[in-house]
Amino acid sequence: MSEKNNFVSLHSPKLSVNVLTLSAILLALDVVFYKLAFGPAYIDFNLGFISTALMGYFLGPWLTAGLEMASDIIGTLLGGGTFAFPFLITAFLGGMVYGMFLHKSHPKVWSIILLNFLILFPISLVIDTWLIHVTYHVAWGLLFWSRLGRNTIDFVIQTVLLVLVLQAIERTGLRKRFESRLRNQFER
Repeated sequence: MSEKNNFVSLHSPKLSVNVLTLSAILLALDVVFYKLAFGPAYIDFNLGFISTALMGYFLGPWLTAGLEMASDIIGTLLGGGTFAFPFLITAFLGGMVYGMFLHKSHPKVWSIILLNFLILFPISLVIDTWLIHVTYHVAWGLLFWSRLGRNTIDFVIQTVLLVLVLQAIERTGLRKRFESRLRNQFER
């Protein structure tokens, strides 16, 4: 089950009771963290990146991508907002990137910097901003520059917080215990 320290992972664990239970817990945490936001919807600050990173760390790219899409749908429906299908694209891409960079690896500062760059600039700034512009008819220039400022600040904050959270989890050996349970479950 465990692999060498790869730069990126394209694998998610097999579905089992343990994986589904952890997925449900992290999905609920993700919905809550994304709802705990302040600021206008197109430049809000929230802690959703932490739950998404934990999904990627434990569950890999495919499960994380699917869970992020589910989180987007559930969060929109619970929040009373209008669901817009195109935003599932960035939810999927974000989940994939987190899973690819964090699953089956011991995240280093430089990989977290690269991960956050990919999430916050090409996916969030370019694709998400374009989707907001097209879907809600918000002026592109105003939206782009305000989100560029927000994403630049987020880049610093998220990088520091993710390094601290992921290093703490690495020190506890939580993923090794989770993978050990999965291995034991499939060996029975």
